Amino acid sequence: MYEHFVAAILKHYSITALEIMPVQKGYRNEIYPIKTVDGIIQQITIYKNETGIVERMKRADAVSLYAANNGLPTRRRLDERTVVLTGESRKVYAGLYNYLPGSTISWEAYSKRHIKLLGQAMSDLHAILKDFPTQPVFVIDELEVIVRRMKDYFKEPHTEDAIKEKLQLTVGSLDKFNTILNEARKLPQQQLHMDFVRGNILFNEREITGILDFEKTAVGHPIFDVARTLAFLIVDCKYKTEDQVRRYFLQSGYTKRGAQKLDHYPIMLEQLIQLFLLYDFYKFLRHTPYESLHENEHFVRTRDVLRKRGMLHYM
Repeated sequence: MYEHFVAAILKHYSITALEIMPVQKGYRNEIYPIKTVDGIIQQITIYKNETGIVERMKRADAVSLYAANNGLPTRRRLDERTVVLTGESRKVYAGLYNYLPGSTISWEAYSKRHIKLLGQAMSDLHAILKDFPTQPVFVIDELEVIVRRMKDYFKEPHTEDAIKEKLQLTVGSLDKFNTILNEARKLPQQQLHMDFVRGNILFNEREITGILDFEKTAVGHPIFDVARTLAFLIVDCKYKTEDQVRRYFLQSGYTKRGAQKLDHYPIMLEQLIQLFLLYDFYKFLRHTPYESLHENEHFVRTRDVLRKRGMLHYM
């Protein structure tokens, strides 16, 4: 989408590109790996224009640099300048970063070793970020907005009728999520967290080579990160039981191999897992025609996990 901006950005940074490698697309950015004439691979990251994007970039860069300086495979700015370009219908912001090798792994390919590495890396990251200065963005505030949006959406008469008629489902009450978020505000050890999901972790054959996407960094208890990642693993790792996923990620990876331990809040953890699963379900409904959802394996698995937890009911 932003290919026509790349040449101007390279010129701004005085880079002569031998090769522009295939674009890697994220939620709010596009990454263009660049092989320079001296054989070095760097990357241009182009962010779409949205409210607060400059501040979000600065926060992400600061946290990522801090983690990199403490030994984790995260990105560093190679040039402190941010390029701002305006096209016919849009404005974009771009930065120059080091390139992290490796690749993401498909849902079904996550092995026991991958899951353990994921848990260890999250624990190590939490231990490192514990001493990072807090920032004015709080995960609970963001989740309360999400819960409010979901409540409004599911209460709309035409939405409720469509879910019943086309999916033969009803959605349970979301009130318990407000309660659990209020309880989470009282927890100690509030620190930085991030979005540790499949698309943000790079692997090679032996180890994690990249931790990406610090744009969602916010202040909150580590349990939020653990719950979000467990929600994605429970759905995505279709060849692993939920018990195996929890044991590999939380016990063998996070607790046994990682640098930080997680306080034990089993009821809160389970309800936060449900919240993140329901948010994924909600996003499917918002962005996909209901009639075609049954063809999406990820949606079907999310639906079935929520049904087992009593958040969705068949008519």
